[in-house]
Amino acid sequence: MLIQSTSWSSTDISASDRTDAWQEILSGSYREWQVPQRLPATFYATLCRHDFAGTELVETICDPCIGERTRKHVHRDDDLYLGVQLTTSGRERFRIGDSGVEVSSGDLVVWTTDQVVQFEVMERLHKVTLMIPWTLMREHVAERKRPPSGGRIESKEGVGSLLAVHLLALSNQISTLDSSVQCSVSRSTLELLGVALSGQQQATTFDATAVMLRKVQDYILRHLHEDDMTPARIAEANGISLRYLHMLFQRSSMTVSGYVLQSRLNACHRALTDPSYSRFQISEIAFRWGFNSTSHFCRAFKEKFGQSPGDARRAGTAA
Repeated sequence: MLIQSTSWSSTDISASDRTDAWQEILSGSYREWQVPQRLPATFYATLCRHDFAGTELVETICDPCIGERTRKHVHRDDDLYLGVQLTTSGRERFRIGDSGVEVSSGDLVVWTTDQVVQFEVMERLHKVTLMIPWTLMREHVAERKRPPSGGRIESKEGVGSLLAVHLLALSNQISTLDSSVQCSVSRSTLELLGVALSGQQQATTFDATAVMLRKVQDYILRHLHEDDMTPARIAEANGISLRYLHMLFQRSSMTVSGYVLQSRLNACHRALTDPSYSRFQISEIAFRWGFNSTSHFCRAFKEKFGQSPGDARRAGTAA
């Protein structure tokens, strides 16, 4: 099964209804927005939205216009999303919170739905935006308690350049991706974005404690399949004391054991909703990521996700 897509064009809308229709499609694709100025009769825009393994990839072309997310929109939005935008042509000006940034062809910018944001398209714009639930993104940037404040990601060199190329290629090929590879491609995309965001955070200051925490978390993620993942073993493997290990995790929102459990549950959830794991029994998936009791796994899974592993698998299959 291929990715589900929705297409929209201003040419299908009468000139008198175009402003309201543009506001509606923006709100359906990037969370809730308002268009404060009436659009001219000649206004042209197209939008294509792809549902992509829990995220959305939105490709937009539009003439000059203005849009905004006010405090009213932010306060009534229950779900926090991260927007990552690659501009492929044109110019756009953002105001994110108290900061301003202007983007043009090749630029990457990050914004979040918990902030007041305004945009102004100054010349016909072509952009590709990945809309990601923060609950999904957070496991790839575990050192952050909060999402990034928004702004530019360096896209001319380094990881940011790789991310820009990846988003452009993903936009070009997403309609050809079969369901069997969507989850894998999504994970790769979020991992690359996580590295880019980590680099962005560390550009202004070097935090040795944060680097060590990330190293320990990476070790845990590589060894999730081992059922003897105790804090003592983790500390020894990383050359630190058990006391220092617990101190590192005081910076995050959970304990060492809590992070191990959450990471295992997240890995199992991804597998249960991934068609490529359909031949594995639920118990096999649980044991594959370090659980040694099916009943304990099922209880913990339902407590975290609000549904049983079997229900999660059936929901993933239906989707």
